[in-house]
This record gives sequence, C-alpha cells and structure tokens, in this order.
Amino acid sequence: MPPSSRRKAAPPPLGEARQSQVLQLYGPGAMVDLPDYSLLIGGLDFWNARGCDLIHEERLLKLVCQATGVARIDLRTPPKEVDKLKNISGSIKALRFPEWSVAQKVSERMAFGVPCRARPLVHFRDGCIKDWRRYQDDEGEYALVPVRFVMACPHGHLSDIRWRDFCFRQFGCKNSERLYLLEAGTGNDFTQIYVQSEGGTTRKLADALVTEMSPLGLCQGYTPWLGRNTRDPEKCQTDGEPTKNRLLVRSATNAYFTETISVISLPEEANSLAKRVTELKDDLVLIEAEADVAAALKFNPRLKSGFAGVDPSLLWQAIEAQRGGGPGQVAQPKDEELALLIGPMDGVSSSAEDSLFEADVWRPPNPPAWFRTAIKRVLLVHRLREVQALVGFTRFTARTSSLGGLPIDTTKVNRRAPLANDLRWVPASENKGEGIFLEFDPATIRAWAASDPVAMRAGQFTKAFENEWLASRGLDEVQFPFPGAPYLLLHSLSHLLITEMALECGYGASSIRERIYANSEIGYGILLFTSSSGSEGTLGGLVGAGKRIVAYLEKAFERGQLCSNDPFCSEHDPNHPFDIRPTHGAACHGCELIAETSCEIRNEFLDRALVSPTVSGNPDGDPSFWGFIS
Repeated sequence: MPPSSRRKAAPPPLGEARQSQVLQLYGPGAMVDLPDYSLLIGGLDFWNARGCDLIHEERLLKLVCQATGVARIDLRTPPKEVDKLKNISGSIKALRFPEWSVAQKVSERMAFGVPCRARPLVHFRDGCIKDWRRYQDDEGEYALVPVRFVMACPHGHLSDIRWRDFCFRQFGCKNSERLYLLEAGTGNDFTQIYVQSEGGTTRKLADALVTEMSPLGLCQGYTPWLGRNTRDPEKCQTDGEPTKNRLLVRSATNAYFTETISVISLPEEANSLAKRVTELKDDLVLIEAEADVAAALKFNPRLKSGFAGVDPSLLWQAIEAQRGGGPGQVAQPKDEELALLIGPMDGVSSSAEDSLFEADVWRPPNPPAWFRTAIKRVLLVHRLREVQALVGFTRFTARTSSLGGLPIDTTKVNRRAPLANDLRWVPASENKGEGIFLEFDPATIRAWAASDPVAMRAGQFTKAFENEWLASRGLDEVQFPFPGAPYLLLHSLSHLLITEMALECGYGASSIRERIYANSEIGYGILLFTSSSGSEGTLGGLVGAGKRIVAYLEKAFERGQLCSNDPFCSEHDPNHPFDIRPTHGAACHGCELIAETSCEIRNEFLDRALVSPTVSGNPDGDPSFWGFIS
C-alpha cells in the first residue's frame, strides 16, 4: 500500500488568546499557568511571525519609535493561523518557568514548634524529576507543582529565588541538603510558610518581604523570557542605587503591567502616499537614501506602478516617516484627536466602505437650558479605528503616561523591560468600533473652574497630588503637572455616564472605553467608544444611546449625588493620613470606580463632588458642575 499523502495532524496549541489579550496579558515576559505547565511568554525573537499582518498607522509608529529608541520598527498583529488545511500558522513560544517545583509528597515536619505540612522543594536539575511533571524517589512517583514564589524587580527583571541561599542565609551557599516548603496554614499568610533543610535549618518566607535587609540579594538583571541565563548588559539600578530583589507571587496582579500606546486613527485619503508606502514596504527596503529613489522607481515594476507621478523627494519623506525617522517632534496624540473631533466634519467624515472615520452632529430636540449651557456639540461617531501597540512592561508598579497619551520617562524607578533581543517589530492590534463624543462649552468650563468653591476643592487635590502621588511614582511637576479641576470633572462624569449607558446600550460597562480631552487651548470633551479586533465594527448601540444623551446626562448627574457608601465616601479627604488615596475625592467602588479596561488612567483623579452635590455638603460652597449650570 502506498504511503498516505495526508499531512500529519499538528498537535493542538497549548493555548489560544485574542489579539487584545496578547497586548494586555500575554505579552513577552508574562507568566502564565496552564493545566500542566507554568510558562513564561518568550520574547518576540522566539515568536513565529506567520500571519502577523502589517498595520499602517504613521502617528503611532512615530510614538513607538520614540518610546523604544529604535529607528526602524514595524507594527504587526500577533501571530495567527494562516491556512488550517495546510497547517500553516504563527505561534507564540513560551519557556518553562520557574525551574523550582514542589513535589506533592506530603509529610509532617515541625517549624519553630509548630506542626506543618511539608513538601520537597526541588530544582529540575536535581535528577529526581521526569519531564518537569513527575518527582521520583525510592518511595514512588509524585506530581510536581511549580513553586508559586519567584523574585523580581520593578524594572521587569525576573528569576528563581535562590532557595538554598535564602534558607541558610548565605549567598553562594554550597549546602546540598534536601529542602522542604512548610505550610502551617491553608492561606497565603507568609508568616506561616517556611523553608526548611533536611537538617532542620528553617527560615520564614515572611523574611523575604523585608526588602531593607536585602534577603533575596541584589537584582542581577536576568531576562529569562529572552533566553535562559540572559541578562541586561547594564547594572540594574533604582534611583542610582543597586536594585534589591523583591518577593513576587507568580499569579499576583502586580506581576505584569504592560505599557501600551494607542491612537484614534485620523482620516486620510484611502489611497494616500503613506498607505501605499506601507503596503510596498518590502519593495522599498533597499532604498537607503533619497538618491536611490529614482533608480528604484525605474527598475522595480511594482514601485513604478504604485508611485507613478509621485515626486521622488516626497516619496523619500514618506519612506522616512514610515520608518519612524521623519523630521519634527511627535505631537500629543490626544491633542490631534481633539482638534479633529471639535472641528468641521465636512471633508473629514466619510461613509465610504474603506473609511476609518464617519461621524455626524446630533442636535437633541428641545434641549433644556442646562444642556445648552454645558454642551456645545454632540457627535455620533458611526465608525472609528483605534490602533494600540505594546512597547514594554514592568512589574510591581505600572508606568505612568501623560494625560496627552505619551509615555513619561520613569527609568529611575521602573524602567521598561525589553520585548526582544533584537527589536524589529512590536505587537499591535487594530480595533474598529463606534462611539459618542460630547464637546463641552469651553467658556462654561473655564467659568466653573474659576469659581471659589472649585478652586478650594482643587487645592485639596493639588496638595495631596504633590505630597504623595508624584513622590510615589518618582515623578515631578514638570513631567506630570496637576490635571486640573476640568479633567477631574470630565473624568468623573465619564464614569457615571458609562455606568448609566451600559444599562441600556447593549454593551457591558467593561467594554465601553473613554478618552478624556481637557486642553485649555483646544477644548474639552469626552469620547466614549467601544471597539473590537478582528471585526469590521460594532452594532450601533452607543450611537443609538447618543440620541438619548440628554436623559443619560440627567441620570448621570443624579447618580453622582448619592453613593451606597455615603457619608463615608462623600467625606473622603484626598489628604487623609491613613486612607491614602491622593487622587480620590468622593469616589469609591460603590460609585465612581469602574473596570480598568474602561478607564484611561487606572481609576485615578475622580471626585463626584465636582459633578453633583453630595450629602456631605461643603462649607466653602457647592463646587459641583451641576449646581453651576442648573
């Protein structure tokens, strides 16, 4: 019988993820638990880039080049399946991590006079481990579970805890006794977890939390997602001092913070020069200088056809811009978007099939007086495109971006970890959707912000912001100036609106996102939008809700008056010495805080007292916007 011509079926992937999940949760350096393994997502060098489509977004490309310091870089979608029948697909490679595991061989041992459940703590090179999943000794085979504790630093570096050094309090320890992980309780109380040697030397895991004593040693800059034993060539330092390792629980929420940059695509011609340059990027790769352009157009048929009639100097400028090397400073992305949203729609909005932006002005019938005072224009955005790119990650604390959408240099306290040894592209996602934009009357906002009650309320935030918030992030007032009362108002009102609209518009609150625009020189506005990757748009629920915007705003102002945690919520002081929330006024999980996927700045800078009168009142007068316009 002749051999079968059928292709051998490929093994199923260990896991699958959506494009947005790759950018937020499963990017390079993320730790992932699968049913049989604990993995560390490998760097971009390890990814099989089949199916990674090129994304054209010139503004975002410039921002990524500026953030990463790489002159030439591409925006590409994460890998995906190309041809299921031919078994062609891209993939994300992951590495096994950590290398230490706990064997499920339970015995009882004593630690400081307390009986504990003891399990052997073994390294994969101890010679008693089979295929990373089974532990074997003279008494039988037992399942292995990856140890849930590792050590890391805020700059993203990561490594196994040197358990022998920790147990015997000696760096470079040569003792080879068997180690055990002891647990006196059933929870995650570190004071009830111990590391003990066969001979009885015992140490509490809680000692690893005392960073001042440097129990885990100094960070050596290991980057295991870029390959085993790889490390940064530069010494890891924080504020000019060597960085100390910190204990990290692998599955904790502070184990991985991605840093992404996103822009709303501005309209451009469907067949613009920049778009054609991106599409023919591979043919243009040999052009190194402007002098090469003419020859390339002459001898390459594709270039000759694609750029017929284009001036070579303009083409060279477009190539430079596509490669991220174009002249000029990068503008704040949100300022450009705001200028578009408050400008005329003629010639900007388009209902063409390949249009990236379509919007029209909505004028509510018989709007009340307060609406005419506060709202200048309502824009129903039928179609928009958001492009988001991953540029790095940190651990323990997230990096802060400016309110304009640009990354801030915080290398002293948490430097961005690298995504690859040789960074040539970054993962990006293209999301299409719809939204509603509210433009507020600038004169009304300025008059409200200049009133005495608002100035007094903003002063409370300014003091807490300067004394606590900036210092905790290693920033100064030049890097991140106080956003001001208008931003707090619009941000707080946006959260209340999202909560109200989610009840009726057909989208969950976590799928509605916001962009707050508060620029005294350009204008003020709120954009609420929803978008998804891998689709051509959404179903019009937000646009439909936008036609009932008067009712939603009234409900939002009403919702801001009372919280289930009042009066404690409304009485919160940003400068409170114990309840340290320097960017929160009257805001808590019962009223203002929403899913972090919806909020543009991690639920900070919120105060519903600036939106609506609260039950606590204010001895300095009512600072609420509703009280000002009604």
